[in-house]
This record gives sequence, structure tokens and C-alpha cells, in this order.
Amino acid sequence: MDGGECRIFKVDFSDGESWSVRIPIHVQSNSQDAIISVLQGEQDVLQEIGATDFPWAPKHYGSSFTFNNLIGYPFIVLSWIKGSPILWTANYPPRPVRNKILGQVAEIQMSLIECTKENRGSATAYFSRIIDNKLLRVRNGHLPFITEQDCYDQKGLLPTVLHPELEETPFAIDHGDLSPLNIIVDSEHNVTGIIDWGFASKVPVQLAGRFPRFLQLQELVMPPSPTLQEDRKAYVASLRSQSSQVASWMLLIYSSDDVDFRHCFLESIISKGMHRSLAFLGWKLPYRELETVRLEI
Repeated sequence: MDGGECRIFKVDFSDGESWSVRIPIHVQSNSQDAIISVLQGEQDVLQEIGATDFPWAPKHYGSSFTFNNLIGYPFIVLSWIKGSPILWTANYPPRPVRNKILGQVAEIQMSLIECTKENRGSATAYFSRIIDNKLLRVRNGHLPFITEQDCYDQKGLLPTVLHPELEETPFAIDHGDLSPLNIIVDSEHNVTGIIDWGFASKVPVQLAGRFPRFLQLQELVMPPSPTLQEDRKAYVASLRSQSSQVASWMLLIYSSDDVDFRHCFLESIISKGMHRSLAFLGWKLPYRELETVRLEI
């Protein structure tokens, strides 16, 4: 099966155990080193998580970081997580089940931050460094759709987006693509695991603690749909029932009136596509036009 940057093979053994073999054949790069680095990053993340008590990530069994193996491509071997990806639309699953899943995902995100948090410096220094590196790439002609002024605008807005209360909070692992396809559940809608950690990285909690992918805006227009707003309320309510420091950090992130712009802005620092889109929109999110209804008299 194919997912993200990898083709995945399931290997079943006679004792009932199963493995997942991930081969990054869909990585958009002609550089063998770049392809290998994708797997190395995933291995490093899963090994760090494996040293904690976080139970929702697959176990790392081994890797081959060479093209000179029997497969002819680098690969990584993980435990197989039983279940199926959740089916998630505006109308399915129904609200009681929907809230059950949202509560579990909130617990998983909170637990991931708690298990992997590490003091690494300030959020401003981290994001500023990424913007500065991006500016150098723009000047060298490697990012043709982004201008130097875009980078200056982005860096100038950074202090207005970051929460000063979270400036020195720890860094933690962010899955990077916490979407329905990567959330595996059993027949009773219990989350059995999270897959596809290829985009995971250790980032400031202001990024690691934002809404998961499927609770973010699906299009850069405000306000969020009614269903999305209800989903967010259920997600936040599950965090309010917790007394942990991590939960308080996440609730602070979600409490901003401009939470969607802040989410998109931080995404624009690490995503070229989001950077282009926000720059085109003048670094603001447009609002939907109110629908007018003409009455026939």
C-alpha cells in the first residue's frame, strides 16, 4: 500500500506477529542522501519515543540506509499497528463517537509532548533561524516563488504571533501530520496507534501543541465551518478535564481569538506552500462573504 512518501509492505509471520516495511520510493528528490535522510529522521524520532512510555507509536525493529541491499532501496521495519484509519467527514462519525475519538487524540497529543519534552532554548530563536535560512535560499534562487520581502514580513510578524508566556517552554516531538489517515482505530473506535512519523520533528511547544491537522482550517477562509467549531470544542473540553502543565500550555494556544491565523503563520515558517499562500493574502485570513437570501414576494 502507498502512503505519504513511502510504499508500505505488511509482513505476516506464522506466530501471528506482523511487521511494516516502509520504503520511501515517493520522496520527491533525485538525491540518494535526501531519500536516506527521510528514513533516518523517522528512525531517530521512533527510537526516542521508544525509550519512553508513549504507547501509540510503532516499535522500531531495524533499518537499512543503503541502496545496495536485496530490496535495492533504503527501508525501515516497524511493528504493525492493528486496525483501520478513521473515516472522518463532516457527517461521519456521529457526534458521540466523534467526541470519543477527539478525546483520545487530545490525550495522545498531550502525552507525546509530555514524554518527549526537552529544554532547547527559546521559540523566537528557533523560528527566526528557520526564516533566516529561508531568506538565504531565496537570495540564492532556490525558492523562486518566495521573495525577500516575504521573509522580512514574516519575521516582522513573528513576535505578534508567538505567545510570550510560552517563549521558554520545552521543545517536544510533533507528529507533523496528525490526520485521519494516520490515526488507526479498532472496531469500537478505540485508537490503537498513530502511523507515518516521516514528518515528525522536535519543535517548540507552540508548534507541537497546536490543533492536529484535521482540526485546522481546510481552506484559508474564516470562520471555520460549524462542524469544525464543534469538533474543536470537544477537543478543548477533553483537555480542560486534565490538570497537567502540558494541557494548560495547549489550552493557552487554543484560547487566542486569532488561533487560526497563528496556526497558519507557524505552518508558513516550515511550509513553502503556506508561506506563498499567506504572503499572497497579505498575511491575513479573508472572511467568507455572507450568503444573502432573496425572498420572493
